[in-house]
Amino acid sequence: MREKTAAKGLKQFNYGQFFRDHGILIGFFFIVVLLSIARPNFLRVSNLITVLRQVSCIGIATIGIGFLIIMNCIDLGLGSTLALVGILAGLSVSTGVYGLGLPTGVGFIVGIITASAVGLFAGSIIAKARIPAFIVTMGTMSIGRGLALIFAHGMPVANFPDSFNYFGTESLGPVPWPVIIYAIVILIAWYILNKRPLGRYIYAVGANEEAARAAGINVDLVKIKTYLMEGILLGLAGTIFAGRVKSASPTFASGYELDAIAGCIIGGVSFSGGIGNISDMVIGALLLGVINNGMDLLGVEAFYKQVVKGSIIIIAVLIDRKRTGRG
Repeated sequence: MREKTAAKGLKQFNYGQFFRDHGILIGFFFIVVLLSIARPNFLRVSNLITVLRQVSCIGIATIGIGFLIIMNCIDLGLGSTLALVGILAGLSVSTGVYGLGLPTGVGFIVGIITASAVGLFAGSIIAKARIPAFIVTMGTMSIGRGLALIFAHGMPVANFPDSFNYFGTESLGPVPWPVIIYAIVILIAWYILNKRPLGRYIYAVGANEEAARAAGINVDLVKIKTYLMEGILLGLAGTIFAGRVKSASPTFASGYELDAIAGCIIGGVSFSGGIGNISDMVIGALLLGVINNGMDLLGVEAFYKQVVKGSIIIIAVLIDRKRTGRG
């Protein structure tokens, strides 16, 4: 009798559902095992800390755009916003030719306000003018990159004080500050998405915008708040990143919107909206960071990395379509 019950339990176990629910984790550990075999130095503590440091800034940006994707929106101007943040925050504190030499705190404030203004601008147009996010953020992508060129006079900005570089380069004990800040952002983002009304509204708008309006949700305000929230995160990420590399240029963060979107999609955030969580964004960003680091250790040329990232996005979207059943 017990044998029949056990056999029945095995039959009821849905392996397909298990792999759909945990496929990203299985893939993550599979890639880690392969890289550790191919390059034993991959699992060195110093290399793992490097991966976490590299992932932190783009991970913060991934959470920002992840909120938008859950809401069934997008931000193609993410990379140019990061560039504009790096230029303006950098110029505020730089002691170079065009630098203002202001205190480090002012640089961080300028960076966050800059990205917040971009997010507020894009979100307001998308919400009030009912223009697709794809079109609006394609416009902000061009505007942001152009403004970065104008303010920087087409040149890189450097000569940052050590205090500005501190949170990008230094550590608290063995843990780099960017990783600590990333962890704090993860906790706050999880709280907003799971415990606050705004989080529920983001899911509702992403699942069915018209149904959300009919239910009395102020969809326009939700969109504006979500883009503003993404802007704050981009301001933080861009400022820390500029401090980490100790410079900024008008081409700063070029292509980072691809990395952030890829991190969300491969993690399991549905490109159709309404589905996803913070752990998806974190795992996706970590997986992408591990793949990037692994390709570096294997000596893969940068050109091939773009091919790999693009392929990953297409495959992830195809899997997402099959998982959600949305055409």
